[in-house]
Amino acid sequence: MLETLVRRLHMVRLTAAAVAALALMGCTGLIDESGGDGLTTEESAAKQAWLTKAQPVLAEFCVTCHNGSRANIGFVEGDTPIAQRDALVAFAPAVVNLTAPQSSRILTKGIHEGPQLSATQASDILEWIQKEKDARPDDGGGGPILETAQFLPQICVSGSPGSDTCPFNNVALDEIGSPGSTIQFTAQALGSGLYVSNLKLIPGAMGAYLEHPLFVSHPEGAEPMPDTIDRFFSVKMNLEMTATADQQQIAGGTAAFVGFLANAKLTIHFKALKTFQADGGGGGGGGGGTTRSGCQALAAFKTIRTAFTANVGGAANNCNACHGGQNAGATGALNLTGIGSADDAVVLNACNQVLIRVNLTTPDSSGVFLAPDPGSTHPFRYTAAQLNVFKNGPPGTGVLGWINAEKVAP
Repeated sequence: MLETLVRRLHMVRLTAAAVAALALMGCTGLIDESGGDGLTTEESAAKQAWLTKAQPVLAEFCVTCHNGSRANIGFVEGDTPIAQRDALVAFAPAVVNLTAPQSSRILTKGIHEGPQLSATQASDILEWIQKEKDARPDDGGGGPILETAQFLPQICVSGSPGSDTCPFNNVALDEIGSPGSTIQFTAQALGSGLYVSNLKLIPGAMGAYLEHPLFVSHPEGAEPMPDTIDRFFSVKMNLEMTATADQQQIAGGTAAFVGFLANAKLTIHFKALKTFQADGGGGGGGGGGTTRSGCQALAAFKTIRTAFTANVGGAANNCNACHGGQNAGATGALNLTGIGSADDAVVLNACNQVLIRVNLTTPDSSGVFLAPDPGSTHPFRYTAAQLNVFKNGPPGTGVLGWINAEKVAP
């Protein structure tokens, strides 16, 4: 866990004693119904913030849809406020990020079927998450450190990746759990931040297993800034040394980190980092492959890719018109370059990019649908009828068809 991400630059180390303390408190429980008896000062503060700040907001604006009455999105299910809190903290895929509270998906979720949180509402929930983070045990023991050393990214200014003018950044993972392994990428400066491409996990001789990589910027004289959308929160990779280049790619291989400065040092944090796990690593895929780190249903994607290129309501009025290389900012956020290619390797890159914006648990909540929703602030928006066609097709052309194929892909 990255317990001290904002407060400090070093990592909390989890020991057997800390794990035992967590076990004594229950699977998720830092707070209980006892009115504070037996709680530390930090735990009492977390409980108070939940009951007076966060839970009232969720009760008013979120419970109707997220109370368990709808499948797969019941993250505030429970008969009491404390039961709701426990459900929220334990929910998978995670909507509360105690690693970097401001990146919690419950906060970054914009307008969807429900309303977007106001600044005050988001602040109240963030205050609670930060206090939950503060309440987690930290005994300073000698467990694994899940943070790389700070490094200044080498910037690509021209040429091909790996050349003198476009060097690879190779971040060693030897000291934090995966000997001989590296995170590799190229970095370019954007007007709005830092664009990372060719992002890979290159395993060492004993392979590599990771969960939930998180990039953090460390601007001089300012607080550390984690990836604001925590885009790799669901990534798990389990690679043998013989993994192919495609298998090494992390979630499409590209990311645009808005607000990251090119002259600021970076660190990369991990929920878990080990050598290859023959048993799958507690959820990671076995063999030489990855778990949900890239497209598995390319054939299905190829049947629906016209949904991203077909004009709606006028010439050049489609997703690819901005995200296909014409607009640097848009392409940095979602790179659809080559989506119409006859080369499957090129199309796979576009598929991986779109997959980053997909929620396989609740597809209707996917960013790929929320961005062009008529109620969003995205520059390009569908009407309700057009969005329905984009999602559902005629048969074989709706994006949901591909997403459903990805959900059941091996």
